[in-house]
Amino acid sequence: MFLRRLTTAAAALRGGATDGGLVAALRAEIAHEISSSAPAAPPPFPSEDVPGFAVVSDAPGAQDVLLRRRERSEEEVLVSALLAPLRFVGQDPLPRAALMKVFVSKPGAAAPAPVLHFDCRTVSVAEAEERDGDAAADYAIDAVRYHSSPGDGGEGKYEGPQFRDLDRQLQAGLREYLVARGVNASLAGTILQHLVQKERAQYVNWLKTLEETLAKKSSNQSS
Repeated sequence: MFLRRLTTAAAALRGGATDGGLVAALRAEIAHEISSSAPAAPPPFPSEDVPGFAVVSDAPGAQDVLLRRRERSEEEVLVSALLAPLRFVGQDPLPRAALMKVFVSKPGAAAPAPVLHFDCRTVSVAEAEERDGDAAADYAIDAVRYHSSPGDGGEGKYEGPQFRDLDRQLQAGLREYLVARGVNASLAGTILQHLVQKERAQYVNWLKTLEETLAKKSSNQSS
């Protein structure tokens, strides 16, 4: 998802194009994304793929998605997710990942209700095998925090050790705690795929807006 180097850009510049071939580069990038089946508009979240969860927020222009699951026990699970920044090895981009925050609470149990807060990220199967020895895993927990009430965390407050420093059995128990509440490999994979497709649609729309603006400006200058 980066503007590709085009030989046509140099040719356009030699031919007297005032934009240095930028409009041609934008059009080539748009054509590439469309040929790669980029969605024309941000798709709706596929709720049918994650039974039990409802979409709270998934605005077409926003980068994140917020899901909620309410159990019969009045336990509430909130999952907020967005794509992680691109990472590279040399000039090659690594597979995209999503950052997920999971909040588990019982709003009706007490006022204010205590909250368990998990910071998670999706991982590739190979990374999951290296980290956890489990080829089926496609997300990992980075941190677990306890808040006596929403917004209880703050600077200087002890929030527990790094998840990787916990006893392996405790790590497995916390992971199973999330899986029992629907935060499983399927949910993580669905969220990641949705956010990638959403960003692709936003990217194509951004390219089109930029191309239309520059093409109009170039036309006005030449007339």
